[in-house]
Amino acid sequence: MDIADNVTPLRPVDRLADDIDNAPTVAGPATNDDWLPDYGATAPGEGLDPPDDDAPPPPEDAPVDQGGQRRAVDRPRGEIWKGCPVKPLGYLGATYFYLDPLGQLRGLTKHDAQNIMMLFAGKLPRLYHAFPKMVADKKGGIYRKPEHFEHQLACSAMITACGERGLFNPEGAVRGVGAWTDDDGNLVYHTGDAVLIGRDAHDPAMHQGKIYPAYPSIPHPADAVKDDVAGQLLETFGCWNWARPDIDPMLCLGMVGVQFLGGALAWRPTFWNTGPRAAGKSSFQSLLKHLHGPGGLIQSTDATKSGITSRVGHSSLPVALDELEPGDEGSGKEKAIIELARVASSGGEWMRGSADQKGASGNVYSPFFFSSILIPGALKSQDLSRLVILSLQPLAEDAAPLNLRPETWRKRGAAIKRLLIDRWPSWQARYDLWREAFADHQISGRNADNYATILAMAQMAQSADMPTAEELSGWTAKVARHVRGTVDEIGSDADEVITHLLSQQFDPFRRGERLTIAAWIKAAGWRPRAGRRLFGAQQAGDDSYVADQEDKGTLADHAKKANNSLASVGVRVIGTPEAPVLFVATKQLQGLKDLFQRSQWSSGAWTQSLQRIKDARSNCGPRYLDGQQTKGTEIPFSSMPGLLAFDGDLTDSSRAEAIPAGMEDSY
Repeated sequence: MDIADNVTPLRPVDRLADDIDNAPTVAGPATNDDWLPDYGATAPGEGLDPPDDDAPPPPEDAPVDQGGQRRAVDRPRGEIWKGCPVKPLGYLGATYFYLDPLGQLRGLTKHDAQNIMMLFAGKLPRLYHAFPKMVADKKGGIYRKPEHFEHQLACSAMITACGERGLFNPEGAVRGVGAWTDDDGNLVYHTGDAVLIGRDAHDPAMHQGKIYPAYPSIPHPADAVKDDVAGQLLETFGCWNWARPDIDPMLCLGMVGVQFLGGALAWRPTFWNTGPRAAGKSSFQSLLKHLHGPGGLIQSTDATKSGITSRVGHSSLPVALDELEPGDEGSGKEKAIIELARVASSGGEWMRGSADQKGASGNVYSPFFFSSILIPGALKSQDLSRLVILSLQPLAEDAAPLNLRPETWRKRGAAIKRLLIDRWPSWQARYDLWREAFADHQISGRNADNYATILAMAQMAQSADMPTAEELSGWTAKVARHVRGTVDEIGSDADEVITHLLSQQFDPFRRGERLTIAAWIKAAGWRPRAGRRLFGAQQAGDDSYVADQEDKGTLADHAKKANNSLASVGVRVIGTPEAPVLFVATKQLQGLKDLFQRSQWSSGAWTQSLQRIKDARSNCGPRYLDGQQTKGTEIPFSSMPGLLAFDGDLTDSSRAEAIPAGMEDSY
């Protein structure tokens, strides 16, 4: 008997499964030169070679399931499949992040077929090959359907791979175009299509845990530098009519270096170019645009904070804004942009609300450059301390126009960029030398941060050698002279809060008199003639009363009356006539809240700033002000020299006679 006679016939469903397992495959039409053979499913010898040499196909005997899909055991952990051109990065919430075949960062919230196809883009044939769509024809043959893939299998592999990668937050992990440093302090310059580390160029990818995705290309540094491009640029900067011609061109050269390598710096000064019309501000902006080349500078004449942050993205590109004039009172546009520049100085984080109530945030590492006729007067001391002002004066009527050929300055900008990149290994040593040199001139803090960074960058552009002692001492001496002249103008938070308090108007008797808190405090502090301004001659009991006849009793009477009025707004003067002290309540009394209303010191914040005034201190025990018990801040009049000054209408003789005995040292 033939053994075949005893075999149980297959059921129809089993026969179909057997046909699928063993039937030869009919290849679909090859419509794309990048088409891959279906290893394990296509007849031997059919199909085309794989398109990428660096991603070899699986071996002929790679295990496959009945649909031609390689088994999960052959998928490397954290990858969609071995050699997949799309790289999973991880996920955050409902968003799954990938690097597409070009190296761009992509986030998917839906893994539908269309989104997956757009993610693979030019590498779609690989997707079709990895997850083939197998169909049967009417004759029982099995073939792979062209330009189709098993969506569910692909979706499962992608989500699984991201899950294996774990959580991924692009903020802080993604670095766009511009300059950066790696964990070893090496300069990493991302041009969008390449990542330059020293002289080596790499494809956009991950480096030391940071993602450098692909972006539209910005100008590359020059391959070689032959001319003295730093000298040429310095000479051109000297063509403008600067208010400080001895240092401003050099500061401009350093500024350009800061703009090129801003993202790699620990500190980025903010620059403001100001001057009247016809001073050349717009042509200066044009020169900067040419130096950085297409895409290398974010430039605008009508920008908003949200517009800037959206264009900056994850990059460290410099930002140049023209015509940032003071806006209308109540306009927050300029304020928001200046606050963004403040955050960028140290690479801080900005945040804003969004329509989905989730908010938006990011770090910004861009150097900012502004130009305008006027600098907004509402700048805070923390903004002014970051600011390097480059003031222009009108150009001479016979001044020759500048030759700003774009192609010439693009080449010079690329050359400057090359010099700075090549000399980066010496950056920290250079910066330290300039910082120490400024310390010899008592320039420290933010001023030292600003000018040490600028001069170190300018000198690095000029020479591969370290700065000489003569260079360090000469330039820091010149800059220090100008810096010391602006320190008092910049002031501080402590200066601002006491100026605000003393300049507020106070009219307790509702007489319509426009007298300041300072006038009342002077009277309460036994200042000669100050009480007469408030209470008049009748308060002395004599119609012929004049200032030079004030005695201690009169001063004390005026001081008592003034203090009684000041108590209603949480202020009073304590101490002695020889050493008066201003006391400002800590408790949020309504009178004090009114004085600081709509200021940055509202809601009790005044105490923090007042305690930063020289020799100010918190009092040990509470005091009573108009029936209210409160602690407070005590500030000597000697820390507020204006309160010790005489009123201007006193003659020298009356001034001498009006000083009470024992109070000479206070004047």
